[in-house]
Amino acid sequence: MPAKPCEAQQRTDDMTDELYVYAIVALNILVQMTLIWRLKFPAGGKWKYCAAAIALPLAIMGAVRLLVQSGAIHARLAEQTSFEHYLTLLFSALLFLAPWLVTFAAIVSKRRLASVRAAQAKQPGTS
Repeated sequence: MPAKPCEAQQRTDDMTDELYVYAIVALNILVQMTLIWRLKFPAGGKWKYCAAAIALPLAIMGAVRLLVQSGAIHARLAEQTSFEHYLTLLFSALLFLAPWLVTFAAIVSKRRLASVRAAQAKQPGTS
């Protein structure tokens, strides 16, 4: 019969998994910031979207940490109720999708600005 891992080993494995999640989120943010940075915006436009790409995942991670620390949701998936499990899934999806949504918003905004400028250039009598 195989021996059960000790509790300290279990906590170390959980911490390693947490660090992997943080690393993946950080790399996702870095990639999305690179994509945003390649867009040509007026002064300050890039910074607004880059800040949002960083702030949204950090806010989501902070909200989940607060929920776990306050006891509103269980930290271990095996102890979670169905509602807590779906809430965790929602936060996980938002954690990874938030930088993508910011990048999408930046691209849409850039195209909208370009079409507005093109429409203004076509109007006679405007400079």
